[in-house]
Amino acid sequence: MIPIILEIINKRNLVRELVVKDLKLRYGRPGLGVLWAFLSPLLMVIVFYVVFSLIFETSIEEAPFFIYLMSAILPWSFFQSSLMSSVTSLVDNKNLIREANVPHYLIPLSITLANMVNFLPSFIILIITTVLTLKSASVFILCLPAVLLIHALITFGLGVIFSILYVRWRDIRYILEAILLFLFYLTPVFYSISLVEAKFSRLLYNIYICNPFVGITNLYRITLFKGFYYKVHTKIGFMHTIAIPVIFAIIILWIGLRFFKSSKNTINDRISY
Repeated sequence: MIPIILEIINKRNLVRELVVKDLKLRYGRPGLGVLWAFLSPLLMVIVFYVVFSLIFETSIEEAPFFIYLMSAILPWSFFQSSLMSSVTSLVDNKNLIREANVPHYLIPLSITLANMVNFLPSFIILIITTVLTLKSASVFILCLPAVLLIHALITFGLGVIFSILYVRWRDIRYILEAILLFLFYLTPVFYSISLVEAKFSRLLYNIYICNPFVGITNLYRITLFKGFYYKVHTKIGFMHTIAIPVIFAIIILWIGLRFFKSSKNTINDRISY
């Protein structure tokens, strides 16, 4: 893993060029340009707000429902768009890989970083909206960069894994879509941890909170919402809030890079088909 990290550092200029290329291709022609990076998840937030807050009258005790939704949907949009773009990235960039001899894992990395660039402006708007709504910032707000890093590492690691799997099995894209839909509803986006605890048995609840995306979502909310940690720490605890996402990020990154190392000699042959 260390040689690959050093290679990424040495090829940082190439990574930057790939990120710029991705952003130009994505937003060069649409009239609203990069605004679509914010408008798309915002529309999703509005739809969920109308359905669950206005129609079903759902309420969340931990935070105002609108920013509660934003705190989960914006990070999820970053994760999902990065992963779905990464899965076909090696095949989509096969000419670049062959002609420029670009290391395969730099393609999913550049996609993750490009989506991070898209994500940050909307996330800054979320921070401002949260502070104005709650009239205060969380004491854990300085931990936000660490949460973003954990989330990005998970996204990059899974991007490498699924991009290589797609080279071998093209059906993996559709399987991934189903997995992401399943994971979305297993993540507390529009419902609270308290509701899950009340509805599930203790065994099922303990299994549920082992989902690392539950931990990531709660980490975002802890760093954004004043008092959120003190409202939920008895329900999730340190292990499920911090340790599981961190351990999951390390394991996924290790698996992704090991998978690349074992497959790199056959990828170029397979992307031709």
